[in-house]
Amino acid sequence: MPRCLRPCLIVTAVLVALAVAAVLAFNLHLQSNAMQEQLRKAAIDTIGLPLNVRSAIYTPWDGICLRGLVMPDMENAGVNFLEASEFRIIFRLWPLLRREFVVSSLRLNEAVLTWRQNTEGKWRVPRQPADAVTAPAGTSATARPAVSPAPEPVMAVRVDGMEVQRSRILFENRDGWPLLDAEGITARADLGGDGNATGEARVPEAVLAGLIVARDLATDFTLEEGLLQLTGIHGEIAGGNLAGQGSVATMAEGSPYEWDLRLDGFQMSELRMPSSFGGTRLEGTLTAHFTVQGRNAPQRKLQGRTRIDLANGRMIPSDYLKGLGQVLGIREMQGLDFREAYAELRLEDDFIHVTPLWLRSNEFAVEMSGPITRGGGLDLQARLLLGPSSASRLAVLTGRELPAADIKGMPGFRAVSFRVTGTLEKPQSDLASRLLGSGAGGRLGEFFLNFLGVP
Repeated sequence: MPRCLRPCLIVTAVLVALAVAAVLAFNLHLQSNAMQEQLRKAAIDTIGLPLNVRSAIYTPWDGICLRGLVMPDMENAGVNFLEASEFRIIFRLWPLLRREFVVSSLRLNEAVLTWRQNTEGKWRVPRQPADAVTAPAGTSATARPAVSPAPEPVMAVRVDGMEVQRSRILFENRDGWPLLDAEGITARADLGGDGNATGEARVPEAVLAGLIVARDLATDFTLEEGLLQLTGIHGEIAGGNLAGQGSVATMAEGSPYEWDLRLDGFQMSELRMPSSFGGTRLEGTLTAHFTVQGRNAPQRKLQGRTRIDLANGRMIPSDYLKGLGQVLGIREMQGLDFREAYAELRLEDDFIHVTPLWLRSNEFAVEMSGPITRGGGLDLQARLLLGPSSASRLAVLTGRELPAADIKGMPGFRAVSFRVTGTLEKPQSDLASRLLGSGAGGRLGEFFLNFLGVP
């Protein structure tokens, strides 16, 4: 062995031993109670939520890896706002010598964000550490009192990129019913030193309100001077194509936003009708154009318009409606082919104004208008329009004549007004009593309705 090689080997071995010792020491520090407390404090200072980490480890090639992250929801008992299997911080070593902490990438893996409305029905990031509740999933975090602002950092920090992999976002109403469930989310962003960013996001599958399945959603995005712009939004919803764009001014008060979305070729047969429809099914191809703008609290505001058109529409009624059609002698209530079907909606703050909804077949039509509250409450004024033959059969059954509809292009049609109340999940209507009246014919009709069963 050359004489100069042995000292080199010794020096190398010493350096390796020092590096291993440094890594081991750093890992022990990551596992310490003091480091855990610093992580919780940093989380509260940043987003107002306590953080618990099951384990932490550091390797020179994979950076710092935090596993078993849990952030509890401060306003909903038994719910974690965020759970993640792994949060990885990959940073460069040499800039540390210049007192710079340069993060090449922040990677959040297999995270689940559960955002539930509070008891007031509002969407709000839960920031009340004093009210923290231990949640069963994962290792629960312990609430900490609010802390004083952190001192100025002793090291400059720069983050070059962020990634989210195989994650899930779940939006729930106050009762825990999922309004949006998006799984398999992946996102990537390149960050600039001035807080700007560019990137892309992908969602393999999302379920909207338990009714609609969306697939292969994707968008590119940019964040510049606080303006988040989502360009080229596209995807598939129930066999139809979604396209559009949106923007959110993240740094302005109330985060003002604008959305412009269009849906073409939506197949109504793929719509999961709620149980309140009693088995009624819809077929046809839907087209919709949705524009909305507004802002969040304070001074919350929402305005928008939607136009929905249904081509080749067909309704296959529930057994209850089929039975009602037999009683009234309306053949079309065994299956309705729509000549026209559209709805115009106006969004204004906490209300959706139907202006109107119109369905028409050859011998039958329905017109509805009125408000729907944000909580799903209904107060719709409606008219059922019957063609001459159906109206005459109803007159024989009930012993009374319905007033003329007086609608251009619909000669001989008769109209009966009714109301739709209740909620979207459990709508109620006085249509049966308005149709059959309270006389002998009405009592006969009520007998048939009771025999058939009223939902």
